[in-house]
Amino acid sequence: MPFARNRRRWSPLGVALVTLAACGGRVSAIGGSSGNGAVSSGGGNSSESSGATLVTASGTVVASSGTVAASGTIENASGTVIAGSGTVISTSGTVISTSGTVISTSGTVISTSGTVISTSGTDSEASAGFGRDAALDAAPNEDNGMPSTSYPAPHAPLPQMVNARGGPVLLTPHVYLIFYPDTANQSALETFAQAVSTSTYWATRSSEYGVGALTYAGTTVLTGQPSPTTITSTQIQSWIGQEIAQGVFGTPDPQAIYTVVYPSTTTIQQPNPVSPLFGPVDSCSTFSAYHDNVSVALSDGGAPTTFAYAVIATCVSSIDDQTPSMSHEWIEASTDPQATASGAFTLSGGPNAAYFSVDSDDVVWAVLSSGGEAADLCQPEGAAADYTPNDIGYAVQRIWSNALAAASHDPCAPDLAGQPFFDSAPVLDETVTFSSELTGTITTKGVTIALGTSATIEVDLFSDAATSGPWTVTADDLLSRDYSSYGIEPSLSFQWDRTQGSNGEKLHLTISVTGPSIVGGAHAFVVTSTLGNRSYQWPGIVVE
Repeated sequence: MPFARNRRRWSPLGVALVTLAACGGRVSAIGGSSGNGAVSSGGGNSSESSGATLVTASGTVVASSGTVAASGTIENASGTVIAGSGTVISTSGTVISTSGTVISTSGTVISTSGTVISTSGTDSEASAGFGRDAALDAAPNEDNGMPSTSYPAPHAPLPQMVNARGGPVLLTPHVYLIFYPDTANQSALETFAQAVSTSTYWATRSSEYGVGALTYAGTTVLTGQPSPTTITSTQIQSWIGQEIAQGVFGTPDPQAIYTVVYPSTTTIQQPNPVSPLFGPVDSCSTFSAYHDNVSVALSDGGAPTTFAYAVIATCVSSIDDQTPSMSHEWIEASTDPQATASGAFTLSGGPNAAYFSVDSDDVVWAVLSSGGEAADLCQPEGAAADYTPNDIGYAVQRIWSNALAAASHDPCAPDLAGQPFFDSAPVLDETVTFSSELTGTITTKGVTIALGTSATIEVDLFSDAATSGPWTVTADDLLSRDYSSYGIEPSLSFQWDRTQGSNGEKLHLTISVTGPSIVGGAHAFVVTSTLGNRSYQWPGIVVE
């Protein structure tokens, strides 16, 4: 099925939690309670709450009376016992600090639940770096963190694009432009294609995925072929295959991205992203472009060859509405040229898919992004997803970078100069599995909450540099937010302990499952961080 750049949120991985969606397209448009305990402050100093037991940065153990017994064994007024080894044992068997960490003189790190996290003497949260947040952060606590000038503060990692099937990419993509005689902007779009082919934008964005230089291979004008008033994606696929086989676009080129630009008088239809019962969706009201592929037998009895193509609608007169769509589809057709939907609700992209989606821990990002491909993942940044490079002169779309994501920078390249990246990452260290006829069986990271109950998770705030102030954090039921027009009602509700913070601070979000899941017991939510006119989103999954 086609893979669309959309004007509203729907996706092939939106299929994962809704129903049907077209992937590769573009949208235009976590802790519990604790008792009181030791406070270990950042500068090597310690402070104490009422009845607390302290472990200083140096590992010295001090009782609430402030006395250290010569034998190393202390019993304070509240009955807290500190053994000679430095291991802290409360009367309830629970070790609690506002940072959620106790480091004994023996180097044992103990969580608030009394679980030993590390025997290396290292605070596993502080050393987590860019890795998935430690079990320490997932332990029940009321640790609010504190603003930090160490950037970024520890947090769960951003997703990584993966080529799970080992499918091919286009090593030397060749763009062929195809116009009907009545299509506007032909000359400007040819200039755009030439500029992209020699730009640093293409070289730097595509090389991370093994894609080489792009070449503008020329234009075909379909003289004598009137543009259709309405055409379906299935009809387009059949027509392109026939034209390639007959050599209408020149010698068939396996490295080609055949790019068909339809005039404003043509409506392109695709299957409905939520359910065929709702009927097809139309270009310009729901999507503006998509990419797909077609297999063509070029000789009798010979094995078919697969060709990538892109379909671009003309929705408004401004060329800056089309060029971001083109760059979006060219990147995705190059990094995932043979993605196919072997089933209506596949999450794999088919046997020859390449960079179709992110790592399995983060599959919910494709629901947020209306697809999991390299350009899709940047759609949630809204207007900031597009920019105009000096060496192109027309708008293009920013593209997901695994390198930037791994370094905790804005993962959409190029990074925005002079604008610190900030986000709020839910701590979702639990492996969850759900299954339905729509999605098959999916195993990913999330949190388990039974229907009619609640749970509290930690949300870690981080930025890659100082921000102008704290940012505001909100949470939404992702599916009802993006698919309410299809009658999807909220099944989650949310309560924050605080709604603002900055790098190093921790918020706590209580999630309640208030209604049944529409897909296999799974629910999707999204945490949005907003500062001024900029916002970033981080999704998560709840499984009943």
